[in-house]
Amino acid sequence: MKETIYTIPVNEAFEQNCKCPLCFLEEKLEAEAVEYALGPAMMEPDCREISNKKGYCNKHFEMMYRQPNKLPLALVLDTHLEYVRKMIEQTELKPQKKRLFKSKDTIEKTSLQPIIDSCMICEKIEHTMSRYYDVLLLMWKNDDEFKTKFETSSGFCLPHFEKMYKICDSDAFAHALFKKELCVLEDLQHDIHKFTLKFDYRNKDMEWGNAKDAPIRTVEKLAGYINNKD
Repeated sequence: MKETIYTIPVNEAFEQNCKCPLCFLEEKLEAEAVEYALGPAMMEPDCREISNKKGYCNKHFEMMYRQPNKLPLALVLDTHLEYVRKMIEQTELKPQKKRLFKSKDTIEKTSLQPIIDSCMICEKIEHTMSRYYDVLLLMWKNDDEFKTKFETSSGFCLPHFEKMYKICDSDAFAHALFKKELCVLEDLQHDIHKFTLKFDYRNKDMEWGNAKDAPIRTVEKLAGYINNKD
């Protein structure tokens, strides 16, 4: 299958020794999006306008704040805060006329939820990841080399497993998806169970094998990538 701008990252993700190739892609996209938001996006009027209107979620504001140079974030916050203030000024509560069976004036409230719920980075990641899901299915159907990579991979975390199952349009892919996931989960449960046994004094001489990092591997398999770096 001919490589494209979308197939190359998917192939590279499946070549990594990681617990979920889609988490690998998502983490990479997230890091690039944060870097872009504090760099080139600030210099592009269209992007800055979207940034002002949508803002960012708690997680991505935190990632931006953790960057060493605080000036780019301050510039983003300055114009976004100005937009938020104007929105609040425009949504001042105003009484409506009395209605039938209403003894008091009703209050028309304009919600600020669209601003609170939106995140420029989340939307960018979701858009690109939706392309990767489709490309992954296409590659599995048409690229034997990729199919081998899929079969020898570590499967997906449960959130990405669910996404792939929901969008798949092939019984053959669904079968391969479930077979791979169940096999990986079985091995993982063996490791996490062994981890618990190691804390029984009767098993103090038992070899750790692959069980030493089983807790973090299990968490990431069940919930997706987490940043456990010190």
